[in-house]
Amino acid sequence: MSGPLSATTPVFDPLTAELAQVEQAQVRALLPPGLQGTVVQVPGYWPLLNLDVRSDRAWSLMLAGPNAPMVAPGLRGDLTAWPIASDCAAVVILLHILEQVDDPAPLLAEAERVLMPSGRLLIAGFNPWSLCGLRGLAERFGSQSRHWWPQHLRSVSELRQQLSRLPMQVEEVTTAFFRPPLARHWVLNRTGVMERLGSRLLPRAGGVYCLAASKRRLAAPTLRLMWQQPSVYGRRPLREPSWRVAA
Repeated sequence: MSGPLSATTPVFDPLTAELAQVEQAQVRALLPPGLQGTVVQVPGYWPLLNLDVRSDRAWSLMLAGPNAPMVAPGLRGDLTAWPIASDCAAVVILLHILEQVDDPAPLLAEAERVLMPSGRLLIAGFNPWSLCGLRGLAERFGSQSRHWWPQHLRSVSELRQQLSRLPMQVEEVTTAFFRPPLARHWVLNRTGVMERLGSRLLPRAGGVYCLAASKRRLAAPTLRLMWQQPSVYGRRPLREPSWRVAA
């Protein structure tokens, strides 16, 4: 491929098409049920996700960097300072964008900022400890490298460490694509059995992963007032009158 991927242009590379199909199925499966609100997607050079939501209560918004191609209607701005209000997005989807930046911390901080309480963050990436990870290293040093292969491989453990510094809770991690990442139709078709065996025998060796995390609601502690009768110090009991005692 000679250019960036988009959601509106067809993908002719069989490997790219298969990876995109498998990964988008992962992301759609982790979307919250009954999705309502704004969905912010930061795809980088990867196809946008088709939400496939049969409702008019969910809207998808694309965010692109200042130098990235705008392949769909959306916003353009600095990835470390999103032009989006805080606590307004129901879902934020990061499709391989963390693999294109040197430091993922500012981008994750912006994703957490725009998420509403209990909002969901979905991160898709290539597993460095897989066949796709090895293919990514080969693409980096090859003469005809694809634009969408990652520049920085991010493991799930690294993302967990980054998210632990934010009010984010990792809920689920799924992996897929255990086949050899080769751009040949016959290889992809004849190695389909590796998907079933890999998910059972080596679930962590999938070529692509999708991590789902939620923004933790920070509730203020409830203050309970303990009402009690104040004690009176130095107060003596009243004496009975002398005439009543004599009587």
